[in-house]
Amino acid sequence: MVDFEKVTLHTPVSGSSSSTFEAASSSWLMCATTDRTCSYPVADARERLATLYRRKLAAWSVQPFDASSPVALGLKPPTDKKAAADMPAVARWLKQWSAVDVPGLRIDWEQRRWPNTGTQSIPVRLAAQSPEALARFLARGKEWERYRARALRLQTLAPQDPDAREDFDRALTRVIGKAAALAQEDFERIFHVLAWLASHPASGLYPRQLPVEGIDSKWLERHADIVRTLHVAAGGDPGLGLLAPAKLYRVRFLDSGLAPARMGDLMASPDTLGRLDPAAQTVLIVENLQTLLSLPELPGVIALHGGGYDVRWCAPIPWVARAAVLYWGDLDLDGLAILASLRSMRPDARSMMMDPATLQRFTHLAVPNAKGLSRAVPSGLQPAEVEAYELLRAQGGLRLEQERIPWDYALTALGTALARSNNHLAGRPDGAEPEE
Repeated sequence: MVDFEKVTLHTPVSGSSSSTFEAASSSWLMCATTDRTCSYPVADARERLATLYRRKLAAWSVQPFDASSPVALGLKPPTDKKAAADMPAVARWLKQWSAVDVPGLRIDWEQRRWPNTGTQSIPVRLAAQSPEALARFLARGKEWERYRARALRLQTLAPQDPDAREDFDRALTRVIGKAAALAQEDFERIFHVLAWLASHPASGLYPRQLPVEGIDSKWLERHADIVRTLHVAAGGDPGLGLLAPAKLYRVRFLDSGLAPARMGDLMASPDTLGRLDPAAQTVLIVENLQTLLSLPELPGVIALHGGGYDVRWCAPIPWVARAAVLYWGDLDLDGLAILASLRSMRPDARSMMMDPATLQRFTHLAVPNAKGLSRAVPSGLQPAEVEAYELLRAQGGLRLEQERIPWDYALTALGTALARSNNHLAGRPDGAEPEE
């Protein structure tokens, strides 16, 4: 049987004088079988306080509490009736608490006059007057010393302005766990790197080019979270004043007449692609790379690898902005959300094979995928796409990957979608649906 009782812990963290959590007990030295109210042995008090300590260690290491607002735990001493029922258990309980001797950890004792057992001195409350005292009671003193020492060192980097110092402390709380886990050499390098970044706010170097002694080409990548968080908290630029390698995207020119220097398949940055000027009628964006690689030659068409939720990368490119945009992604909740994201920049973008008819025709090729079931229908979808979204949710979440659709059917659907796109550009009515 598990008993639940509410324990109040007094702590100054987050501007509150106390916090309350539910604690569970399954074995005590003294448990009454009638009311299930139990006194705390030392081991169980440690277990309860350890839960709070683990949760608050980072915040306390940056801003410790003190004796004016200690962390306290009521020990729920036994009643006269319970003591009389099992005096040997009471004696063991008292012996346990009498043996606790930790500097900064106060145990409050009270005199109780009991009719059955006489006057007794009973421990009623434990109060840790500092995180260090609590850590030592929990046998985690070394861990506390490491956290606190490193927090104090890192706080020397904080701005002098009081508001800025508060912001710095909040940022430090987020990364002190990672900083405390560093080997001493890497911890010292944090200071060297931050000093170099502060004195070179716009170096124009790439991250692996930092001329800081002791770091290798991947050091900043491994410790970027600590460095960036503290650099920004100290007033630095989120980009660290460094260059970021341009992200490259795969492009296929399905019309060889549009290919630059006959390069029908290439990877380039959006900036480089923006310097091209092909007269594409339609830009086909596909979610998956293997689909992109399988596409046949198609007049007037350039195909792009969308990159999932990064799909909007291509929208500002001038020749993409001039062309009709056709999107084909996986028929699942993510795929439809990606389509909606694209529409936030290209509301005229058309989709293909992302409708209820396609899902119903090829449900046997779909796999379970419960991701995102609780999300609302994204804005920007057209009625048939909303219906597909709801149908996917109603079936507990499915994923029909675009590669799973039979290729002959997909090519027929693609031809129809391109014809519709061309008709739309020319002001003609849309054509018919593809047949299997």
